[in-house]
Parts: sequence; structure tokens; C-alpha cells
Amino acid sequence: MKRYFKHEGESNLGLGMVYLEFDDNRASRQVEIYGDKWFISNESYHPETGGLSLCDQPLSELDLGEEHEISKNDFDNIWNQALKNIR
Repeated sequence: MKRYFKHEGESNLGLGMVYLEFDDNRASRQVEIYGDKWFISNESYHPETGGLSLCDQPLSELDLGEEHEISKNDFDNIWNQALKNIR
């Protein structure tokens, strides 16, 4: 079963938002946004620019609760925006 999450993230670019799709306990797609910088990753998509490493921790080990959960539609909208913004 797929589940979708949104939470605050921090990197050397500052504070941002992280969007994760999990298929059972394993991450399958991920988007990170820091200001006007967008990054995307999934199992089969690793471009030279705009790519990031997919979260390697299982969902069961992350501190993500119901308050972080979003709908599939919300995640897909962000995913599609990210695809446009990294090209």
C-alpha cells in the first residue's frame, strides 16, 4: 500500500519541504524543495542535475505520523511540478 508524506527538511540550502511516497515500508519517490531549488528522485530517475538520493530508511524508522500524511493527489501534483521545474 502506498502512503504519502510532507515534512519540513533542512539542508545546506536552508529550510525546505520534503515530500515522500512509500510503497509499504520503502521509499519509491521523493521531492525536496528549498526556495527556488527543486530536487527529485525515484528508483529509475537519476538525472545529472536535479537529482537526489532516495531516502534509504524504512518508513517504520522515520518520525512521520498522521500529521505529515498527505493525499496521493497532493503528492502527484508536487511530483509533476517538480518534473517541470528541474528540466
